[in-house]
Amino acid sequence: MNCIFIYNPTSGKGKIKKKRDYIKKTLEIKFRHVEIYETKSAEDTYLKAVEVCGKYDALIFAGGDGTFNDIACGVASQSVRPILGYIPSGTVNDIAKNLKIPKNIKRALKVILQEQTVFHDVGKINDKYFIYVAALGTFTSISYRTKQISKKIFGRMAYAFDAVKDIFKPSVNRVKIEIDGQVAAYETPLVLILNSISVGGFPFNRKARLNDGCFDVMIVKKGVHKGFFNIIRLFISGLFGFRNNRTMKYYTDSRFVIEAEPESQWCIDGEAGPKGTVHIENLHNHIEIYIPVRRNKKIKSKKFQ
Repeated sequence: MNCIFIYNPTSGKGKIKKKRDYIKKTLEIKFRHVEIYETKSAEDTYLKAVEVCGKYDALIFAGGDGTFNDIACGVASQSVRPILGYIPSGTVNDIAKNLKIPKNIKRALKVILQEQTVFHDVGKINDKYFIYVAALGTFTSISYRTKQISKKIFGRMAYAFDAVKDIFKPSVNRVKIEIDGQVAAYETPLVLILNSISVGGFPFNRKARLNDGCFDVMIVKKGVHKGFFNIIRLFISGLFGFRNNRTMKYYTDSRFVIEAEPESQWCIDGEAGPKGTVHIENLHNHIEIYIPVRRNKKIKSKKFQ
């Protein structure tokens, strides 16, 4: 088997670049040939992921949630797709938490060497792809508007500092959701389309299944302070494993449309996405990825968490 290792040199305060030779040597235990590629930008990461499809058996990569999105979206766009291996090195690493992939480099490499994989759903929003979340409203722009230098200095706290703006001025969007032949209208501070347990570092969607062919759709109801406190209730109740139907509307489906005002900015996997109305589709079991061996527990596609 052949593989390529792609890494973001700025992610994780540059620690991956220092460990590059160690990573290559470790991967050579499993792979006959290992090529290394250092990315230059998000666009470069995406294009490289597209380019390597059909040329390598596995694509191993290091970076944060943004890098994961760039890699997975590039791969998802192709008909022949390599197995993905992930070494988390970002600030939050929501996707790694979903898959239970350790942030420690040595342990993350061990996951790849153990060769256990699972298939994972991919979302399509208009003509773009996403892996774990598409969101609209309050707090959703924090991940891409927070400056890289702030994240490097303050880590996860940089997001908290930036969130203060949204606490004082939460946004409200008018949306219509067309799902399963029905249409419903809402004024909402936050819309979440999830294929994830954790978002923003909070594991509040504990009932999620990552490859059941459906999304969890949460529309927070407008209330006190433009619904800000309902957002807080959503996260708190989710941490304890239940959903508060008084503060949100919950749907689950594989295909639907959400109408929004033309200037409404969607966030997909922590990056700026399309504006306005979106068509959402679940591409069931679309990518394959290495995950930790789960002792005494057989992996079942529709049961994977």
